[in-house]
Amino acid sequence: MKLDIVICGVGGQGNLLASVAIAQYAIGKGLNVFGTETIGAAQRGGSVVSHLRISDQAIFSPLVPQASADLLIGFEPIEALRNIRLVNPETRFIINMQPVPTVLCNMGLDAYPAPDNIVQVFRNRCAEGYVFNATMKAQALGNALMTNVVILGALARISSFFDKEEFSRTVADLLPAKIQDINLQAFNLGYGLIDQEQSNIA
Repeated sequence: MKLDIVICGVGGQGNLLASVAIAQYAIGKGLNVFGTETIGAAQRGGSVVSHLRISDQAIFSPLVPQASADLLIGFEPIEALRNIRLVNPETRFIINMQPVPTVLCNMGLDAYPAPDNIVQVFRNRCAEGYVFNATMKAQALGNALMTNVVILGALARISSFFDKEEFSRTVADLLPAKIQDINLQAFNLGYGLIDQEQSNIA
């Protein structure tokens, strides 16, 4: 088996925890995992991109080749668009529709593209995709920092690679005990979002 995953967002969104959770889950299945992160001024909201390559065979490069991603997880719309070269017609994607304006946008020197236009680009290139505002869902549970866990729950629903209960336990085990229960709620919320008709834009 082979599964190539790209996770893209900005610093502070929990992208790295998400990639660790996926890697730990795959390792627990006895699979080979090779991955890398590119981090650009992450603590100031710079781009953070994780490549995860999972296989039962040897893996010789940590980078997902162009047009080879099986799953693309965009924690932020523009960051998803920056990595559009990695998708193909079979790619499944999730995009969190909460924009994080760039420094130039905040200075009034650039315009943030309409998120719906970004989604249309993915719709034209991929067969299956899901969009929702995971940040707002996490805020409704009490903390926007759970955005990544909401997204991981959604990921568990769209990919048969993940067993819901096993993956949710993997995620919870990476978190302090006092916040595990609320994060399991966030995971289950994300899992359920995929079954809502409005989430599926394919």
